[in-house]
Amino acid sequence: MRQPIPHPLEEAARLWRAGAYWEAHEALEVLWREARGEERCFLQGLIQLAAALEARRRGHAAGARRNLAKARRKARRCDRLMPQVKEVARALERGTSPRWLADGT
Repeated sequence: MRQPIPHPLEEAARLWRAGAYWEAHEALEVLWREARGEERCFLQGLIQLAAALEARRRGHAAGARRNLAKARRKARRCDRLMPQVKEVARALERGTSPRWLADGT
């Protein structure tokens, strides 16, 4: 029997929790291409955070800082939808993951 294909956002969350940030980035891009307005802004911020986390994982501190800065600028532009992005940015600076990201809640 075939397994159901997960929604791209569910797949991105699963990948993110597994530490597969580049793959999560790719899953989010599927949604980002079709999104408009604040939803597009939100998804782009998450994509930039995924890129920052992937750069950090690979030991590219400068790339992590650049992508984090992009995500923060995006958060300021679509503040209403971005509290999670801000929380993840703070956690990235501390080298931790926010609780909701780590446990999937």
